[in-house]
Parts: sequence; C-alpha cells; structure tokens
Amino acid sequence: MMSVTVSVIIPTFNRARLLGEAIDSCLRQDIEGLEVIVVDDASADVTGAVLERYGDQIVAIRVPEKIGVNEARNLGINAARGEFLKFLDSDDVLVDGALAEEVRIAQEHRADIVVSGWGEVHLDTGGNAVPGTRREFPAPTMEPLVDAILAGRAVPTGAGLYRRIYVCNLRWEHEPEKLDDWNWFCRAALRNGRIVSRARGIAYWWRHHPGPRITDVSLHANAVAHHHVLGKIEAILEQRGELTAKRSRRLAQYYYKELRVLKRFDAERFEWALRHIFELDPEFVPVDEEHSTAIRLLSRALGVRRTLALYGAAKAVEARFRGSA
Repeated sequence: MMSVTVSVIIPTFNRARLLGEAIDSCLRQDIEGLEVIVVDDASADVTGAVLERYGDQIVAIRVPEKIGVNEARNLGINAARGEFLKFLDSDDVLVDGALAEEVRIAQEHRADIVVSGWGEVHLDTGGNAVPGTRREFPAPTMEPLVDAILAGRAVPTGAGLYRRIYVCNLRWEHEPEKLDDWNWFCRAALRNGRIVSRARGIAYWWRHHPGPRITDVSLHANAVAHHHVLGKIEAILEQRGELTAKRSRRLAQYYYKELRVLKRFDAERFEWALRHIFELDPEFVPVDEEHSTAIRLLSRALGVRRTLALYGAAKAVEARFRGSA
C-alpha cells in the first residue's frame, strides 16, 4: 500500500453546491500519497450524491446523526493515515501546488507545523468571486512563539499543515464553535513543536458566501469565544511557568479587546473579565486593543469602569433613538 503523505480532512454539512470545488482543489494537488477524507455530518441535501461521484478517489465518512463540525474533524483525524494533516472547510479551496510546497518546507526543516499565507474572497449567490473582494494575507512570523500568540498571530483553518504524530492526540473542542480554528492552532502551537512560516505564497482561499457559515454569530458570542480561548492560553502558560509579568500585562490588554461588547450584552461576564484584567495588571489602562483615542484618554482620567459605564449608557441611548426612529 502506498504511504500517505498528506491527509486533507474536510467536514461538511449541506454544502453540496460548493463541496465539489473543495474536493477538486485537493485532487489537483501535485503530490504523491494524497488522502482526501470527507466527513459528511448528516447532510440533508445531495451531498451523498456528490461524494459518490468521486468513488475511491476520496475517503467518505457518513455520520447518521449530526455531531458538529469539530467532532467531524476529530473523526477525520482518527481515520487519517498521512504523515501530515491539512484541514479544509467544505466551502473553501486549496491553491494549486500549495500542499507540495508546505510538505517540502516541513520535511526540509523537520517542522511540526508549517504556517502559510491565505486569501479571502466574497462569492455571489452563483458562487462567483465578487470583483474587488480578493485579499491576500502573508504567513505570520511565530517567533518568539508565546509572544507571537499573545500578539494575536495565528492562521485560519486551511493555512496550517500539521505533522500527524505531533497532533494525533489533540482534539478539536466542541466549544467554542466561533474561533475554533484559533483555539486549535494556539493549543497545537503551544506544544512547543517546531513551527516554520512559509515565506511566499498562500495555501488556500477562504471564501465568504451568502450561505450559512459557522462564523455567522453575534458580537456577544464572538466575545465569549475570544475569552474562552484566552483562558486556554493563560492556563497553559501558567502551568508551564511562562506567564511572566510582561506577558500578564499583554494578556490583560487582549482580554480587554472584547470588554466593550460584554459591557453591552453580558453584565456577569463583564464583571468577571474586568476583575481578571486587574488581577493580571493592577495598573491596567487600555492601550493597543482600544482603537478609540477618547476612550483611552477617559480611561486614564476616570478609570476603566467609569469610562465603560459611560460608553454603555451612550450605546443604550443610541439604541433607543434608533428604535424610536
């Protein structure tokens, strides 16, 4: 049996219209020993017929009852035989030649993770790229690792290549569904493996489209997910004795990033987060994660709590005004 170089894991649910393009982008990769694993999470559309068209070119796993995208990815990990793993959402596409280049870099540098750049594009209702919406993002530099993560450097789902033996016992978590790729990447990266950034080129196109996506969530849900992942990062650093005073101050700024949202929508989480920020940095004032000069200045003059109370009151007045209009 031919050894498998890369296993591409594609979870899917009711994405028959775009799924074929994702699979085709994998099968076009010029690489020996490619395994494409599609986990159909109990789709109710014609996904089954799409998968049947590919026959033994792919490994199709059909789940009788919906288990969610992250558990579908875990099933893919369990089934994978490749030396490396690549995760791809079923509405996105790999760039031709991307896998071969990532594998070359991983083997040359004995890397556990290769991070690449990625592209984003918006699709219209017909699945065509909307002119002027293409943007490309370079691969982030991940050194020094801990400080890079606390600076917000990471890659989305399809922009990482992972050595299977390095992540085989790491699971995609059920919560949070939003920011799940950030959660996965940070936990994988903080295993202290060798991470290499690809200098040029992008790995895949992250395609935004009118259909439902897991990223279609509220500001509140996004804020909760953000703090959930930061809690994971903080716990790992504390356990390893790597949460220095400087990193605690940076982490406090990162927690603050979503504090204004929590002030508006979640009083209990807001109170916890504000207390925790001052536990991390007793002299905290918002800096790099607060883009409003007025709020930064007011926080220095009045304190963070009073400033955000004014902000919350202003937003409430604005909401009432819009409602009456």
